[in-house]
Amino acid sequence: MLKDYLVVAQEALSAQKEIYQVKQQRLELAQQEYQQLHAVWEHKLGSQVSCEYLPQSPLCQYLPGMAMLRAASIASQYV
Repeated sequence: MLKDYLVVAQEALSAQKEIYQVKQQRLELAQQEYQQLHAVWEHKLGSQVSCEYLPQSPLCQYLPGMAMLRAASIASQYV
């Protein structure tokens, strides 16, 4: 009887370890996605700010929407 209990307890522990590993992997993926989206957001915000403060910049004069389109394109890859 004690042996049966120990076997069941070991199986339950193994199942809990698997659940923990899956949750750990999900957390790592979520953190990676957050970092990628944060980088895209900073890039997009930087493009907006640079054109706001440097409208004479060639990028802003000749390609006014290019930085925004590129940032949106990059962002769409991660969604």
